[in-house]
Amino acid sequence: MTDEHNHDHDHDHDHEFSDEEVIVLEDEDGTEHSFVLGEVLTVDEKDYAVLLPIDEDLEEGVIFRIDGEDGNEMVLADIESDEEWQKVVDAYNEMLDEEDDEEED
Repeated sequence: MTDEHNHDHDHDHDHEFSDEEVIVLEDEDGTEHSFVLGEVLTVDEKDYAVLLPIDEDLEEGVIFRIDGEDGNEMVLADIESDEEWQKVVDAYNEMLDEEDDEEED
């Protein structure tokens, strides 16, 4: 998980997930953290995975670009460009705002 970018989000930690749904990533210190796939966004014809933590010690999720599949697993890549990162974050925030607006109606 080098160079990952974090974002704020609200969610409960009281979910039960099967091993197939859990994505385990290792940080730069070698510590493993468990995530679930929260959303898949398409920005500029590329797909991005928003991973939400299920570890109690993490409060923020991470976003990776999906660079295809290896068998039935997603191949995740770091987002290197600040411009690309900002576009994805803006699209994610816009999606969250639209969901909030729909809940208020």
